[in-house]
Amino acid sequence: MALLSVFEFQRVRLGAEPSGDDSTPCITRAQADILTNQKGRLGFEVFKFVNGSAIAAQQYVGVCQIGDLTVEVLPKIDIEVSHVRKNLVAMIAATVDLSIKDAGAAYVGTQSHSILDILIKLFAEKLFEQLKRGLMRRYETREENLSVLRGRLDVVQQMRVNIGNPERLYCRYQEFQEDTPLNQVFKATLRRLLKVARQISSQRLLAELLLMLDTVSDVPVAKLAWHEVHFDRMNERYRPSFKLAEMFLKNIPPDVTGGRYEGFSLFFDMNVLFEEYIGRLAQRVMRASGVTVSLQGKGGNQRYVARDSMGNGAFAMKPDIVGVREGRYEWILDTKWKMLSQVEWREGVAQADLYQMYAYASCYDCSKVLLLYPHHHELGGEPGVRQVFTLNPWAAIGSIEKEVMVVSVDLRDLATVPMQLRQLLD
Repeated sequence: MALLSVFEFQRVRLGAEPSGDDSTPCITRAQADILTNQKGRLGFEVFKFVNGSAIAAQQYVGVCQIGDLTVEVLPKIDIEVSHVRKNLVAMIAATVDLSIKDAGAAYVGTQSHSILDILIKLFAEKLFEQLKRGLMRRYETREENLSVLRGRLDVVQQMRVNIGNPERLYCRYQEFQEDTPLNQVFKATLRRLLKVARQISSQRLLAELLLMLDTVSDVPVAKLAWHEVHFDRMNERYRPSFKLAEMFLKNIPPDVTGGRYEGFSLFFDMNVLFEEYIGRLAQRVMRASGVTVSLQGKGGNQRYVARDSMGNGAFAMKPDIVGVREGRYEWILDTKWKMLSQVEWREGVAQADLYQMYAYASCYDCSKVLLLYPHHHELGGEPGVRQVFTLNPWAAIGSIEKEVMVVSVDLRDLATVPMQLRQLLD
């Protein structure tokens, strides 16, 4: 089983073997056709043909299994491949409130394991850790036509079902059991992952977990009762495992059956992942400062550019991350998964992005708005504030001076990111 690792926008050459000193990775034409035909199942393109002899990865990172070949696309970060893979998994885990310290930390840094191998291992170990503490049980409402009364009589159903059969009673009752929607989601996930897991250790652990859920019903993925999964203090510890299960089941296409690997894909938009990761960290590091951090206009932070003739808001503003202290907008942060360049005018900051930040500052009467980019070695110097623009005071709404700050964050060592954010925001 081969593993081919490429970076965002890197080219992959069509051909059986590399030629001469050419370090460009290569694949067959049939494999290239599979990689460039993912839009139908994923909704976006992860690879595109650049000419008749090469394809190029796009801004989506993740993994695709094609027979015995696993192709993974990694984000462009200035570190070795195994470290990039580890950081990517840690970013994904952070978006589901799971630290890689919780499970499989040593496994994450292994060179020969793909992103998918690592995520399966993390899910299996985290779920095993929770199930060892006891299988989640709860009272579930049941309806059944019985010969003796159990619970209470459902009068409406009794009249409809048993009008000519008075010796039967249509009962509605609660039963304390483990066959819950949450456990059904976990079992469906385990069954799916067993068909795509490549590592023997993961296969064994997944099989053991299935035995632990033996009394739980096998429900087809299409019929899982997602809307009936609710969390409270009794089952909150299962939430990270559930989020991973949801990620797997909603990304694995339904035609992965009977051990068939071809075409299996799991990809993430780096723009969305970067935003979610930074947002989750900002929520954590700013909590002690008394700043409430919300993501994508949530938490009562919805504003509008204009109003229509009826007085209703029109053209909603959706800043990525907003910090509010005592009812006032302390700062607004927008993430951009784009490489700044010293050779470009204003380091490549788009004029449209500045217009967007201007609108945020005006509509939210916020004095500090930030455009956050990933730092890389070609920028030179340390990550942090790169440029500061004072917005036009005559046009700005409100009396306070407003600034747009172009900033960068170094992702090579994720342990330093919380401190970097704190210095930029606090």
